[in-house]
Amino acid sequence: MNLAVTYFLWFISYSILGWFYETILCSVMQRKFINRGFLNGPYCPIYGSGALLVITLLGRITNPLILFLVSAVVTCALEYLTSYVMEKLFHARWWDYSNRPLNINGRVCLLGAIVFGAFSVLLVLLVHPAVCKLTDKIPLIIRYIMAVVLCLALLFDCISTVLALSNFQKKIEYIASLLEEKRHSTAEKLRSSAIHNALQRRKSSLADLLSCQQKRIILAFPKLKLHRYNDLLIELREALEKRHKAQDDQKSKKDNGR
Repeated sequence: MNLAVTYFLWFISYSILGWFYETILCSVMQRKFINRGFLNGPYCPIYGSGALLVITLLGRITNPLILFLVSAVVTCALEYLTSYVMEKLFHARWWDYSNRPLNINGRVCLLGAIVFGAFSVLLVLLVHPAVCKLTDKIPLIIRYIMAVVLCLALLFDCISTVLALSNFQKKIEYIASLLEEKRHSTAEKLRSSAIHNALQRRKSSLADLLSCQQKRIILAFPKLKLHRYNDLLIELREALEKRHKAQDDQKSKKDNGR
């Protein structure tokens, strides 16, 4: 039991570190804050799972080159499996490396393998020994309390996220049907350019039918692709981005006017 609690705390720790890595990287690339996590909280479970997998299977390897090569294979296998399972569960592709060299079905790529292989070397040889020492200093009762609280928070987050995303495809289909009705009702009254402008405004307002979590997911995963209505998803993302930019500009003007 003590070992399970310790492993869970390691899992959470590395999930949080993974969230910081993903969030900082994506925020810098897009020049704005992006909560990159699939879940609402500041953690990316795929990083925690990958870290525990590397620690458990490869923790005794001390040769950096061998550790790098084997870790690259192991972590890429995990990423590929995660991409496949999430696509089957939610009927959507969450990331796509098709435009990068030496990719496999767009799910994993050479650059990712190099990055995760290097991270794994640092994890096993430098980071994890320090984390172990830190964990050992925490009294056992405190470890249990932390594990219970964090487990409940993670469980609640997982349930709410799955419920929100299980309804995501239906929301997109509903929005598509409303737009189709709007297109037919205005086609005889307006010129094509006016129809386009009217539909664009309509998409912006219909985006409010999505939940806050669904909107966050759309913005956090710019490579997200739906099996159906992906064109509509792209347009909804553009509408949300324009709205956020307008809000930021308005806020900036107010701040400058003070």
